[in-house]
Amino acid sequence: MLDTLEDLGYQGSIASTDESFSTALEAGAKSQDFTQLVEWATTELSKFYGIEEHVNAISDPEDCDTFLMELSGFLRTYGCPYTGLSDGPISQRLATKQNRLHLLDFLLSELSAARMLALNKPHLITRSMEVEEQTVETDSAKYMKQMLIALGFPKPPDGITSFQLFSKVESKIKELTGKLTANHVSKPLLKARLSQKQWDGVCFINQALAQEYECRREMLLKRLDVTIQSFRWSDKAKSQENKLAEAYQPIRRTLHTKPDIGMPHLLAAREDLLNTEKITSGTTRDKTKCKINKVMIGRVPDRGGRAWDHEPPPPEMPSWQKRDNNPQQQRQHGGRGGGRGSRGGGDRGGRNDDRGGGNQQQYS
Repeated sequence: MLDTLEDLGYQGSIASTDESFSTALEAGAKSQDFTQLVEWATTELSKFYGIEEHVNAISDPEDCDTFLMELSGFLRTYGCPYTGLSDGPISQRLATKQNRLHLLDFLLSELSAARMLALNKPHLITRSMEVEEQTVETDSAKYMKQMLIALGFPKPPDGITSFQLFSKVESKIKELTGKLTANHVSKPLLKARLSQKQWDGVCFINQALAQEYECRREMLLKRLDVTIQSFRWSDKAKSQENKLAEAYQPIRRTLHTKPDIGMPHLLAAREDLLNTEKITSGTTRDKTKCKINKVMIGRVPDRGGRAWDHEPPPPEMPSWQKRDNNPQQQRQHGGRGGGRGSRGGGDRGGRNDDRGGGNQQQYS
């Protein structure tokens, strides 16, 4: 279930560790984390299929009855196949742990299927989903907001144009950089002014490199997942699966496949990037050293594999020997040509004579 939540991108506290998930599952409708997960799943399904019913998470354990009523109305409208979740006394519908697992499995499976349908058939996405996507803050707007806050700008008025805004930002940056020392910021790495065609080429190169490194990251992350999975095969690790998940999953969520290098990084690059240091230098080693470097590997069993410890293989062909000068003496009937001639002349003639002589004796 935690793997499904990770694939769907849920960031709630219930998906952080196995213990938090088990604790919320045991509490059921009285757990705020459990009800928040149900609210998130039902809200996502409502956006995809345009359902007006939705479920709200509880803020207090006493609100569990209201949560169960809203959940029953949503499941009835959506068409849940589990009768134990939509029929019978409301207080008994999520009384067992099995019913809670059935509820989460049903909601998460339906959400996964809805996203697959929306990806393959975009026309099935409802208008409410489209409106929400339009209202989501883009990366450019987020970075612009962070830049204005860092420069101390107030909120821009509604009627300001992009040219006026960037002119004020440029003036503010020149004012701040004029107060700095000469060597505070090095010179930019890109000094030439590129044309539109050249910028298109740079964007194409960046896109190709991003796809290449995304493929490499996917391969490395897959190897990482498979390595961690192989650790769980040992008998000693089977009893420590919760500790492995708590140590690995938070770090794994921070690793993404898509690189975040773009045109802003090219414009912000400075000449100091050309000064590459060795990985063994002192300044670089301070950033890369870790506790694992101090672990000393002891003696390991001999695994063999040395070619010089084995006997050489037998030759594929026998050794070369000089041929006999008179090979015809070894045959009783001579060579190939002479034997064939003698058989053609002597043998056939002899048989004719014997046949003829026999006939003469018979008639005589």
